[in-house]
Amino acid sequence: MHDPYPYVNKDMVCLLGDAGHPMMPHQSQGACMAIEDAAALGILFHPKYFNGDVKDTLEVYNTVRLPRATRVQSAAAKAAYNINERIGFSNNTSTSTYKVADERAKLTIEEMNGYDMYKDIEEVIAQRSGAPFTQKFIKGLPIGLELSPGVIVGQ
Repeated sequence: MHDPYPYVNKDMVCLLGDAGHPMMPHQSQGACMAIEDAAALGILFHPKYFNGDVKDTLEVYNTVRLPRATRVQSAAAKAAYNINERIGFSNNTSTSTYKVADERAKLTIEEMNGYDMYKDIEEVIAQRSGAPFTQKFIKGLPIGLELSPGVIVGQ
């Protein structure tokens, strides 16, 4: 396992899927992240969001995709050594053998499925342009969503 890449774009070139964030197989998320990457590019280059500047648009892509893909990449590496770190086991807390490195930092089904890429993109574009972002989302997750016990988005 290597350290996550510091960026997935350079000027007018970007990486997606395993080229940008190679995954261990233990979360079954490699193809999912590649599909999300492709979806992000499709959204960003749609006339509603594309400002005509490819380099700037790929910076937004990097800002949106790198943190999420890196988080999943890290969770996959942890799951190689502890099955309870798998996303599908995130609600298995009542079993006697359940133990994770950090309950508050684990990747959960709620985090994966509650994500709204459009809101994430809109928030980043607003921040970069200095415009207000008034949606009730932070990094694509709805404010108030409980990710794991005691971890609530926006609190």
